[in-house]
Amino acid sequence: MNRSSERPTPPRLRAILVDDEPLARIHLTSRLKEHPEIEIVGEAEDVPSAYGLISSVKPNVIFLDIQMPKKTGFALLPLLEKVDPQPAVVFVTAYDEFAIRAFEANALDYLTKPVRAGRLAKTILRLHKQLVSQTGISHPSSESGTRLEAQDLVLLREKSLTMMVKTREIAAIESQGDYTRIHLCEGKIVMMKQTLAIWESQLPAELFAKVSRSLLVNTKSVAKMERKNLLSWDLHLEGTKEPIALSNLESKRLREAL
Repeated sequence: MNRSSERPTPPRLRAILVDDEPLARIHLTSRLKEHPEIEIVGEAEDVPSAYGLISSVKPNVIFLDIQMPKKTGFALLPLLEKVDPQPAVVFVTAYDEFAIRAFEANALDYLTKPVRAGRLAKTILRLHKQLVSQTGISHPSSESGTRLEAQDLVLLREKSLTMMVKTREIAAIESQGDYTRIHLCEGKIVMMKQTLAIWESQLPAELFAKVSRSLLVNTKSVAKMERKNLLSWDLHLEGTKEPIALSNLESKRLREAL
């Protein structure tokens, strides 16, 4: 008996398409029809209707346009945190290469318009590799080791806020459990549900120094360090108002990295 014939067929992935342009949805549908492992279970033209559709059909994957009127595709991301299990997201985008690197490093897959058959096949293969028998589909991971560069864009999310900044505009990142406190050079602080270990694997090592198990510092953003007392220092970063407290050991490590 041929044992290979006994292997179970992988379950079909339930997909929805979210794009305000009907022709774009038609084009992607025609591409997806070449992949019987994908089942299109719905379409939406904006974020509110997409969220309602997700709640009813519970897709495994969302093919999501970014540039839509009123609300961009980014606005759907915080809403997905309420969905269990969370579907995978594949952005369908006309963004440039720097933004695309941000999607890679933030564990989001992407397709550029117009969608090419070969690239779509790679995306679907990647999605199937993420199939988890108990919990459905997990988000594509950044196991490839993609690292951002100083000029690349980083996707930041905090509740309903989604923004993109250049890597070099991040002054420091502090760990707070499963969250990180991100200090931006313009003085803004963003709390994001992402561990410091993930940031460390994504950010350029030549730009960011690991000062402690809970702190990464952009060495180009350091304005000055001032001793507070025998045991601690204040780290002042360019463009930020609040100093970050450092121990003697942490200040020594940072000085060595400068």
